Amino acid sequence: MTSSVRVIPIECKFGPISAFAYYVDAPEPAIIDTGVNVSALQDIEPTLAKHGIRIEDIRWILLTHGHVDHLGGAYAVWEKTGRTAKVVIPKKEARLLRDKKEQIVDYMSLQGKFITDPVLQEKHITMLTTDIGGTIEPDLEVVEGDSIQLGKDITLKVIETPGHSIGSVTFVLDRLNWAFAADAVQMYGGFSGLPTIEKPSLYRKSVQRLLEDVRPNRLFLGHPFRNNIGEMVSAQIDGEQVASVLQASLDMDAKLSDLVKRTLPDGHSAQTHELYGPFAALAAEIGYTGDPRNLPCAFFVTMNGYHEELVSSHVK
Repeated sequence: MTSSVRVIPIECKFGPISAFAYYVDAPEPAIIDTGVNVSALQDIEPTLAKHGIRIEDIRWILLTHGHVDHLGGAYAVWEKTGRTAKVVIPKKEARLLRDKKEQIVDYMSLQGKFITDPVLQEKHITMLTTDIGGTIEPDLEVVEGDSIQLGKDITLKVIETPGHSIGSVTFVLDRLNWAFAADAVQMYGGFSGLPTIEKPSLYRKSVQRLLEDVRPNRLFLGHPFRNNIGEMVSAQIDGEQVASVLQASLDMDAKLSDLVKRTLPDGHSAQTHELYGPFAALAAEIGYTGDPRNLPCAFFVTMNGYHEELVSSHVK
């Protein structure tokens, strides 16, 4: 029976933010998420070397979702393994791994559609495509209930936890009940001060499922996130704090949902702001003074998600 498994957190830094990858030490070693293109050489390889581990020996590259800051380094890691590591991604987001153009499609349907400056749009697109090393045809496109066997009795179960993105999954280490949730859990948000939530109703259900059904003993997140007083909390959560982090994520979701209902009761904004688009009233209500034209930035993605949820409820 599995008594313990060594997990090495790897902080992948780019610009003012960072994302975590996780090395799972097993007979068939795995890395969960990969940062951006430069992360393989800049962060992943040297961190593993400090622990006496060769990046070349990784046998599984497991991606929780298709956002650039989590899959951008997959190609470089895969190359380091002599293209022998098996690459795994959620089925609903496999297109984002095999075709860079799909990243642009997603950008334009989320943040990009609220940015009216074509020069800035092009800058963002260049950044996105640069942060992805190359395209890969995945070996496995996983769905709810699938499992990844890492040798002996070390198994990762796949649980679908969409909401942050449409196809996000959580890898749960069987028996130990350690959950690699990445960005499926966001507390009160990260660097920009807001959680990034594309589909609030799905996000809510996913976090509730983790809290009430999965009940992890450990939680490994994709970034450090803020608590209710704005302090950044570690991306690796243990013991009793796991439930607190999950509940905080639900609390923030409830606040955002209530905010949109109160501020846009008919589901529409009276005017469009030069900086905040149709969500200026929401920015004023929460005291948001950031620049939503930065990349990445949660403001437009999240506000649009809750606005669409409100509009959909009116239609029903």
